[in-house]
Amino acid sequence: MKKDILFLCQFFYPEYNSSATLPFDTAKFLASQGYSVGALVGYPKEYSVDKNLSTEETVDGVHIKRIKYLQLNRVGVISRLINYFSFTFGAFLKRSYLKNYRIVVVYSNPPILPIIPILAKKKYGTKFVFVAYDIYPEVAYASRLLTPDSVISRFMNWINRRLYQSVDSVVSLTDEMKEFLLANRKELTRDRVTTIPNWAHEKESEVSCKAYERFGYKENQFIVSYFGNMGTCQDVDTMMEVASLLRGDDRVRFLVAGHGNKKDAVAAMIKDNQLNNVQLCSFLLDEEFQQALQISSCCIVSLEKGLIGMCAPSKYYSYLQVGKPVLSVVEAESYLAKEVREQGIGYTVEIGDTNALKNAIIDMVENPEKTVQMGQKAKELYKESYAYEVAMKKYGELISKLIS
Repeated sequence: MKKDILFLCQFFYPEYNSSATLPFDTAKFLASQGYSVGALVGYPKEYSVDKNLSTEETVDGVHIKRIKYLQLNRVGVISRLINYFSFTFGAFLKRSYLKNYRIVVVYSNPPILPIIPILAKKKYGTKFVFVAYDIYPEVAYASRLLTPDSVISRFMNWINRRLYQSVDSVVSLTDEMKEFLLANRKELTRDRVTTIPNWAHEKESEVSCKAYERFGYKENQFIVSYFGNMGTCQDVDTMMEVASLLRGDDRVRFLVAGHGNKKDAVAAMIKDNQLNNVQLCSFLLDEEFQQALQISSCCIVSLEKGLIGMCAPSKYYSYLQVGKPVLSVVEAESYLAKEVREQGIGYTVEIGDTNALKNAIIDMVENPEKTVQMGQKAKELYKESYAYEVAMKKYGELISKLIS
């Protein structure tokens, strides 16, 4: 007899990036509901502290089978593409493994990976769910990583046509993304798209003196934080220009932590402009990240222009979960701008509007009670719309419908 559900993705347990933790959470939940669950995933390297994992094991009811593949440092487009193609090729060689499952859940990273369940459905009759974290190739066009006439673009479009013709269900992270897909994927029908937002894993804790000491800040300082990816999809210039404008204000400090191809540019801005009010850290894990969140007075989330409907920043959910006011530096029409504004959880400013961002920060500094209220509203929004239980209920309903 066939098993129930297979998760097919590049990153998975025990890796700590959101592309790994979210699929593993979902797989664990479905296993706890009595489904037989497996995972065909990449062998961990960059996002794992454990370098001696077995290629096959069962964790929390999920049977994990790991594929070893070529993994280069993800510093440029070419190295990323090599990693994508290497993992996809490894999964292609294991494609017969999919015939053992009734449903395959596949993710949009790497964007060429859905070709595997497309083939499995045609050959074995396997149903599949596509979870769209990012919309390719449009997100690559907007970030100028690809051009529409490139060979890779044509290959992605070929995959997309077959993907949206044959997929049983698509999961979009936001309603904005859902509408983008329906407008730009003519093969897709509305009844096959479900919006299920991401969630976070942060712990509620009181601010400690140890946390301030770890990062060298004072308890009376207002700390503006940016965490996560600093890549082609994120605007960092607006934040750094405001940090330069506020370098003479001893009340305000900036904490920037993460990785991506813009991190070196951020480091250069700090050095060239002698921004002693900005601390730049590498990607923070576990206790260090929790401490950084504790001392943060507010958090910035940003997207470059031209990305409406194509992606959803994962750190946004972390900020909401721990009750941090949000400064969204995005296009005015973005769902992020609308939600931050309508829910009263922070401020939203246009990309490049340094005066607006500066004024928002100063207003938070000078109105602490208002800032605290914004944080409380953020936490309430998370519990109502983005909590783990909310998402798992929707995934449970989706899988139950497909199984039946």
